[in-house]
Amino acid sequence: MKILPLRVKLLSPMFNYCRVTTGGAITSDFIGDIALTYAINRVRKDRNFYEEFRRKPYYEELRGLDYYFSVGKPIRYDMTGIYTRNTLFNTDGFPDLDAIMSSGKTLFKNYFKVQGIQPEGEFSTCLICKDSFTLDLPFTIRLGTGRECMALIDFDKDFDGNLWLNAFTLKTVFGNLQTTIQSLKSYYFEYKLENYILMKNISTEEVKSIFSGKFQ
Repeated sequence: MKILPLRVKLLSPMFNYCRVTTGGAITSDFIGDIALTYAINRVRKDRNFYEEFRRKPYYEELRGLDYYFSVGKPIRYDMTGIYTRNTLFNTDGFPDLDAIMSSGKTLFKNYFKVQGIQPEGEFSTCLICKDSFTLDLPFTIRLGTGRECMALIDFDKDFDGNLWLNAFTLKTVFGNLQTTIQSLKSYYFEYKLENYILMKNISTEEVKSIFSGKFQ
């Protein structure tokens, strides 16, 4: 198993609507481990996770990959302004007459306010993978709720040695949350979303112990 410190740089604005407030839907100040892992696989096509009529995510499928990304913790970033977004009636390439007719009863209900992260924002993550796995860097991926953000992944020469992990992933994907908690010297949880419960202040040596046997 090997651990590669990487840096994710946003090349365009990123929106993921992590937090809903009276001011609008606010993008998170981190990049999820699940999002990064799926984004890499979407480009590399190591596994075909696509199902046309899937009703809910099946995160356990990530266990079949030879790699996993830690949570992208912020290095530097600035928020965008607050924009008004409309869910358009012609997103499929043609007007949806039924939707247009129905909207007459709920005027402006399709509008909502959003705030994202500006281009040039940078995040620190680690690629945890088998020794045989290789990723040609730099590498581009797409992120965000609509995958509208293009991001560049490259080596991080200034990595500080601390990682953020996701308790949800450890429990749901790898099934080792309890043993992880018992093995850590110090950590703290930060709840963000149902599927993003961040565990901070994790060292690379602790990560090697947590994933020993997972990526051999």
